[in-house]
Amino acid sequence: GERDEILNSIQSIGCVEIVDLKNEQIEVEGAKLFKQSKTISQTQVDYNHVKFTYEFLKVRIKEKNSLLSKREVISKKEFDSLESTIEWNKIYLEAKNIDDSLNSKKTEKSKLITQMEQYQQWTGLDVNENDLKSLKKVSYFIGTVQKKFEVKLLDELSDLSKEIYIEKIFEKQQDVGILVICYKDYVDNVREILKKYGFLKLNLELNNTPQNIVNDIDNKIHKIDEEINTLNLKAIELTKNIRDIEKIYDYLLSKIELDNSVSMLLKTQKTFILNGWISSNDEEFFKESLGKKFKDIYMTFEEPGEEDNPPVVLKNNSFVEPFEAITSMYALPLPTEIDPTPVIAPFYMLFFGMMMADMGYGILMAVIGIFMLKKMDIEGDIRKIVKILVYSSIPTIIFGWLYGGFFGGIIPIKPLWVNPVDSPMDVLVVSLAIGVIHLFTGLGVKAYELIKDHKYLDALMDVGSWYALLGGLIGMLISKNYGASLFDVSKIFAIVGAVAIVLTQGRSSKGILGKLVGGLYSLYGVTGYLGDTLSYSRLLALGLSSGLIGWAFNLLIDLIPGPAKIIAGPLIFIAGHTFNFLIGGLGTFVHASRLIYLEFFGKFYEGGGKVFKPLKINTKFIKVNIER
Repeated sequence: GERDEILNSIQSIGCVEIVDLKNEQIEVEGAKLFKQSKTISQTQVDYNHVKFTYEFLKVRIKEKNSLLSKREVISKKEFDSLESTIEWNKIYLEAKNIDDSLNSKKTEKSKLITQMEQYQQWTGLDVNENDLKSLKKVSYFIGTVQKKFEVKLLDELSDLSKEIYIEKIFEKQQDVGILVICYKDYVDNVREILKKYGFLKLNLELNNTPQNIVNDIDNKIHKIDEEINTLNLKAIELTKNIRDIEKIYDYLLSKIELDNSVSMLLKTQKTFILNGWISSNDEEFFKESLGKKFKDIYMTFEEPGEEDNPPVVLKNNSFVEPFEAITSMYALPLPTEIDPTPVIAPFYMLFFGMMMADMGYGILMAVIGIFMLKKMDIEGDIRKIVKILVYSSIPTIIFGWLYGGFFGGIIPIKPLWVNPVDSPMDVLVVSLAIGVIHLFTGLGVKAYELIKDHKYLDALMDVGSWYALLGGLIGMLISKNYGASLFDVSKIFAIVGAVAIVLTQGRSSKGILGKLVGGLYSLYGVTGYLGDTLSYSRLLALGLSSGLIGWAFNLLIDLIPGPAKIIAGPLIFIAGHTFNFLIGGLGTFVHASRLIYLEFFGKFYEGGGKVFKPLKINTKFIKVNIER
């Protein structure tokens, strides 16, 4: 009915996260939950059938999708009509029939192989039981006995009568297969002797000679193999329908999400109630879209209250947006926090550039990244990360130029600034200075949040005091280059900051002693700032390691004598620099993220916001074009 049409429209718009009203207290007279079926829904059954069909066809398809393959784009109208236009159930039944037949044939073949293995060890027996049973005056015994009893058994049977025929058919591991033929007068005695030595009677039918039986079984196995091959060819022929199955797979998956959303609603005698979250940016569009299509619908929008915990949607400009992947990998901000992504972006690019620091690698990053963005069908966080690599290629090229690095120095380039191998202390000082600026920025963000919440004194005590102490200590450290007056002023700032920290940082504790101890403990945190600052030495370390590894591969090429260099040189260059590029890129990505997560976020960021999960058409194989 209209409920399903409204939900379908909400899913098409894709900007509302439906709240499960089973857990909400909403007082509406006569309102109750929709009944949840205890049995599996028909949509779920259909989806399971389609999923089976897809898995069945996927392993048999010869033409695999390449990395450059793009998903087919269809309209919403085409998407909604997929169930009626694709005869997927017929494909499913064919696939199920082939699969059942294959399983049956494979089971039959497995049994025959086991049976053949049992008969193969008896192929030395050139008679069958029918021939032996036709003998009137003699009886026979066919079976196995342990090898350790073989000699004693044969001796005892020979002592019983020289007319007893004994034939050793096979010897396998610890067992020996034997045929014993004796006159019927000795049957009981022979049986007792055999029993004494643990004789096990053959438990196989021998209506033909074992060799003939093995040949018959082998023929049956060959026939089954042919039937299996025929079934596999039918399955391969069926793979021509896999694109249709992929479409219906996406359709039914979206339909399941739609069906599941019904259980989150409340209903009265003639209406239903839906509660959800929507971004303020989408409010007008959502209201207009549903209002045009449905006349008998009432919508109201409210700002979240203090007791609410709304999901979080990050909204940034096109340049900053890719760096949301870095933020979300750690944790989304709480609704009460600011989004740190705009502050992350420039620092992350700077860190990446300093640690990768090679013009050749930077150009390679840009080319690969732009190619992936243009030619490959990538979305979500993966696309954002690729964009980050493209953006970070610019500072990588710049620092490569500053350091004079091009594929580890394969082409000598004069450094625009310094060679970090020759002047590591210069780069270390700059790295630590950048670290200090980064940490101070983190404190600045914390101050901004406190001021935004009108906590002006907290901003002064929790951030201003640390600015004074740390700024004073840094001033004292560098004062030897700027005169005694700077040292004196810096010392005053450091003392004021330290006293302020001791007097204010324990203010949440009870009692004067508790406040004082809390303040002193906070002051001890200055050592943490020292450790955090030293962490930025990795900006030098990774830049050096990447450059030196590349240089080592180039040196290895130079050491190759004569004509061999023409062949081996390019191979070593490509393999070595590919390795260095990948390992260096991964290490740079991880360590740049670490500086953000531990050193920077540790100064102000709490995180823990809920991910916004709107009801929308989620597809794996196709794209649905929905006009907005």
